[in-house]
Amino acid sequence: MIPRGSMLRAGLAGLILTIVVVPLALGSGAAEPSTNDNAKTLTISIPGPFNGCSFLDQGATPSTDAVLDLVRPSAFLTNPGGDLTGAAGPIASAELTSLTPETVVYTIAPGRKWSNGVPFSGIDFVTWWQRASSLASVQSDGYRAIKSIYVTNGGLTVTAVFDKPYAEWNLLFRDVEQPGAAAGCSISDLVHRPSLGPYVVQSATTSRIVLTMNKLWTSDASRFGRIVLNDAGAFPKSSGASFASYSLSVNRTQLDALGAHPTVLSRIGTSSGIEEMTFAPLRPMTRLVTIREALAWSLNRQTMIDQLWGAVTFSPLPAASILFSQGQSAYPGASAGTPTNQTTTSTSSLPSSSPPGLADCLSCAISAFAAAGYSRSSTHGLADGRGVRMSLRVVVGPSAADQATAALVAKSWEAIGIAVHLVNAPSDAGAALAASRNEDDVAIFTRPTLTTASYTARSWSGPAYFDAFNSGIRTPSFAALYSTAVSNFNSAAANVTWLALDQAIMKSYWVRPLFTPPSLVEWTNSLATVYPCLSVVGFLDQATGWTISPVSTGS
Repeated sequence: MIPRGSMLRAGLAGLILTIVVVPLALGSGAAEPSTNDNAKTLTISIPGPFNGCSFLDQGATPSTDAVLDLVRPSAFLTNPGGDLTGAAGPIASAELTSLTPETVVYTIAPGRKWSNGVPFSGIDFVTWWQRASSLASVQSDGYRAIKSIYVTNGGLTVTAVFDKPYAEWNLLFRDVEQPGAAAGCSISDLVHRPSLGPYVVQSATTSRIVLTMNKLWTSDASRFGRIVLNDAGAFPKSSGASFASYSLSVNRTQLDALGAHPTVLSRIGTSSGIEEMTFAPLRPMTRLVTIREALAWSLNRQTMIDQLWGAVTFSPLPAASILFSQGQSAYPGASAGTPTNQTTTSTSSLPSSSPPGLADCLSCAISAFAAAGYSRSSTHGLADGRGVRMSLRVVVGPSAADQATAALVAKSWEAIGIAVHLVNAPSDAGAALAASRNEDDVAIFTRPTLTTASYTARSWSGPAYFDAFNSGIRTPSFAALYSTAVSNFNSAAANVTWLALDQAIMKSYWVRPLFTPPSLVEWTNSLATVYPCLSVVGFLDQATGWTISPVSTGS
């Protein structure tokens, strides 16, 4: 059986943007597993805490979206490689039937019902579109591009006609809620809102969610009957328990714990995020490109990476993109060494093909500061001609990686005479907002990357929504590149434009990408078909295809 959203369907994602008609995958000729896991429980650990947000709520997190993929209908889901793939289930197919005007036809599988018994139909699509298109959110960009939706065939066919080309149409109609379901992010909402997917929510707290099998779901017939999601990565006490985990915490303590559990397999890889340093557009220091260049050049990113993860895992390289995280197919830089069986940090540096001016160079930074009128002294540090020391206010995201990175940045800048004041933001988006509003000079946070660069690039184009990680920077050239890329249905050609935008932003030094944090996937060796993945969403979307490996009977 093909796991729902598995790597075996990855080929579909490459076709979605280059052909006109795209039916979703409805099944597979692969042999069914020899065992049925409906009576078994699977324990999964993913980053928390959990909440009850719908996909369109501002407080939704990657972990929230991952859980929703198991309990809500979607046209497409994320596979382990970070690509979108046909989901099947209640939405039987999605077809791009015309480009002039852009028209997408969705077919609803007959006889599908929400967990409260109400039939699922095209009316649910219309209600979802009406809500989504009115939201001040980056998640609603594509919905606002739709000018009309009409339902035919007794509610089983939905036709969406776009007002302008929107090549990322496969991002839409994900984790659709039943009309009338309460909005909000209270964890109790997750239980009370009706489900329609492989699982239904039995109970939920901010640290633990229990899902039980939706017996009306006909796909993935051999899936686990019960899934327990925790936000803590403790191994199960029973050696016979089935366990899997996705974590962004990769450290010596965690790897030592792995060594004590020989039945647990693991894989270290990259993640769907970029640790970055972004500069405020109008603060006295950072509005000057010379100062932004100097601050960017002054950091030795490879040394920072080695200090964060030295002798723990394969080492990420200094980031070569602000739109793509390391590991995504369109990422322009070199990959960090293969993580397989690698336990020591590499000493790799930026590849020689890196664009001029984007490499780390402390001596270049000192020269740039001097050209801007700053000199170093033992009494005043890095000071201007009046003896006033350069001082920077740095706002920092909440994650452990954010905090550790900011401490190393502050240490590096203080070593060359810059006074640094660190302040904490409640969220990564909040840190970006503070810099964009010129409340702080610099923001250090983890920027999420999704299946397409359009989400990440929205920081520099279009309405400045909170969840777009607004940069405060809008230029005609950035907007033109964004519009060209997002309306290009040829994904390879679109990536050429995305990378042009990528270079334009980096070369203006509004952002200094630092690195892609590593991730750790762990699972008991009794589980089959667990694939390494770039994101928690791609990780959990595999779960319906996981099964207990048949016990070998010998020869």
